[in-house]
Amino acid sequence: MAIIDKNSQPFKPYARLMNILGDQLITDKKVAVIEVVKNCYDADAENVQVRFFNMNNYGKTYLTEKEQPYIEIEDDGDGMTLKTITDVWLRPATPSKLDKKKQKLNKTAKGRIIQGEKGIGRFAIHKLGEKIELYTKAVGENEINLEMDFTEFNPEKADLFNQPPVEYKLLEEVHNSWFVNNPPIEINKEKGTLIRIYNLREKWNKTDFIELYKSIQRLLPPIDENAEKLKVAFKQDFIVRTYLDKIEFAPDDVTTFKDIIERAQYSMYGSVSEDGVLYFTYESTSPKRKIERRVNLLKKESLSEFQYPTNTIEDWFIANDRTPNCGGFKFSFYAFNLKNRDKTVLTKEIEQFIKKNFIYLFRDGVRVYPFGEPGYDWLDLDKLRARVRAGDYISYNDLTGFVYIGQGEKENPLLKDSTNRQGMMNIDGAYEDFKTLVTAVTQVLNLEKKIDENRMNVIKERSFIDSNQIVIKSFNTLKSSLEKIDNREVLEKANKFLDTVQKHNTIMKDRMETVEDLAGLGMAVEKASHDALTLLSKMRGNIKDFRVKAKNQDYKNEELLALLNELDENLNFVYDEMQVIQPLFKNQRKAIQDISVYESIEKVVKYFRREIEGKISVKIIKDNDIIVKTNRGLILQILINLIDNAVYWVNKNETKGKEISIKLNTENNSLIISDNGPGIREDVISFIFSEFFSLKSDGRGLGLYIIKEILLRINGEISVVQEEKDKLLPGANFIIKFNQEQ
Repeated sequence: MAIIDKNSQPFKPYARLMNILGDQLITDKKVAVIEVVKNCYDADAENVQVRFFNMNNYGKTYLTEKEQPYIEIEDDGDGMTLKTITDVWLRPATPSKLDKKKQKLNKTAKGRIIQGEKGIGRFAIHKLGEKIELYTKAVGENEINLEMDFTEFNPEKADLFNQPPVEYKLLEEVHNSWFVNNPPIEINKEKGTLIRIYNLREKWNKTDFIELYKSIQRLLPPIDENAEKLKVAFKQDFIVRTYLDKIEFAPDDVTTFKDIIERAQYSMYGSVSEDGVLYFTYESTSPKRKIERRVNLLKKESLSEFQYPTNTIEDWFIANDRTPNCGGFKFSFYAFNLKNRDKTVLTKEIEQFIKKNFIYLFRDGVRVYPFGEPGYDWLDLDKLRARVRAGDYISYNDLTGFVYIGQGEKENPLLKDSTNRQGMMNIDGAYEDFKTLVTAVTQVLNLEKKIDENRMNVIKERSFIDSNQIVIKSFNTLKSSLEKIDNREVLEKANKFLDTVQKHNTIMKDRMETVEDLAGLGMAVEKASHDALTLLSKMRGNIKDFRVKAKNQDYKNEELLALLNELDENLNFVYDEMQVIQPLFKNQRKAIQDISVYESIEKVVKYFRREIEGKISVKIIKDNDIIVKTNRGLILQILINLIDNAVYWVNKNETKGKEISIKLNTENNSLIISDNGPGIREDVISFIFSEFFSLKSDGRGLGLYIIKEILLRINGEISVVQEEKDKLLPGANFIIKFNQEQ
């Protein structure tokens, strides 16, 4: 078919496009003010004033120009010439700043990195009001006055009584008036810019002013000693002040980051290189602890060495067979324990501040929105806590801090703002890489924080035990004194009281033993019931399938025999597990007899066969058997807990061979259980047998504590093998000594 007509035509947008862009690109009035202030920063201003006038008159009619509510934003920056106004400012999406960046001329005279590049920040003005007066003056130039009326761009908003059809103009048909003033009318200094905004689109109240004040204070990074140690390059040479009707608005009761940094219970600062290597310093105030460490976030062995979770890296970089291309970054984080808030350190105001301020992102010393805003969990920590393991991730509410990036070629060139200033574009997956690395850093912080929280619990528990010993000692002193008294009545009452105390202590001791037994039984039953339910579900499914075949008489004898064999095997498995659990019940614990430790080990290894067979190599070494006079349940409970621990940690080992070795030594009546997992960190060895101390992401912290308490009952003891020559495998090595005569 022949072409009968042909032509071309450029886009001819309607003028209302300007209004649409202003609404869509800028989320709210607070962000709009910040966008204009950031333009002042790019103009090398040192002082900016944001002034609000006549805000109480908003919504009133028949006001004179002086009575109308309006906003002024004035700076002492470089100002603009007429050519800049006509060729740059009035041409949205101007490439002038972008071209400078491409030519590596992206620094201002003061050495600031230019923030804008899309030329859309000026739409923020329209978000604030409909009519704009702009006055600007560059050094040695005349003052330029530009007037804009956005009701011209969208006439349907100009008059409530305007009824369709409304005459919509094309963008090229709406003109903005400019004037050259000599002498200047508004700019009474060498250089600067003043923007005055009328016909405000929204009402401003006190809460808005407070939130704006907070946002302005957080536009640049706060003074942070940790950031200074990291040599984060930024200057505090940009001051923004807010005024209400000529009176400066600076509430002194607003909590600042200075308050938070000073009170932080746990802090961590450092850097992540472009290839994912983390260098950090961690400090805890309660208890006092400081460590410096290097960890490769992309190597599971490096993470496992310190028991740091590896799931984030597995889920992203390894699973997707990629290396990060987001570039390196620096950070300083501050964490708290709000669940058990220390009210002497953390006031209610501080607590609220922490909950409303997450991790802020700064690029070349200027804040990137909306990172850090209330409710913006950009790392999805709370979702991860719900979906994966809560213990692996710190709570969004307990963490605040800063991440520092740059736009240079050797920094983070792919981390670019989205057009609407609400997050970042995911160019070549760079933003997802960045999130993954930052999340991994918070996981490292979370584990170190968890260690110190557990240590504090242990210290408090020890304090309680010490105080209990003091009470007993005082009772004994009192008893000795009373024995010297001749008053028989007093002596009888005192002895009766002391007898009551001793009976109470005996009852409490018995109850504690019962609680420990039940806790151990609960852990064993939890595993057994899970295994049993899994097998029973599988058995029901197989029977259901076979029933259909039997109904249709469509099966072979071999299939029936295979089904019966499978049912028998699975039932034997469940029976064996019940046989192991049975001695753990209280009524079974009364039978004291000679227990073979070797036979008990074999029984427990079989108990764990679903976790072990084909996955973990288990080696039992013995010169002879060890016989312990006790009840079977206690020995089984000890072994179940230790082997359960070994299975858990050996699975954290990223090498191909996973091993558990068990050695009985009759010479010193000892038993060593070892694995080739990540081992036990030196800084936690003194705490691992304490109640509720655990490095497992979902651990209860009871297993090793219960083992220690049970062994005390049967004149035994447990400790960590620390001498390398005594270890069977390079991971965790526990030694039990049975102090009984054979």
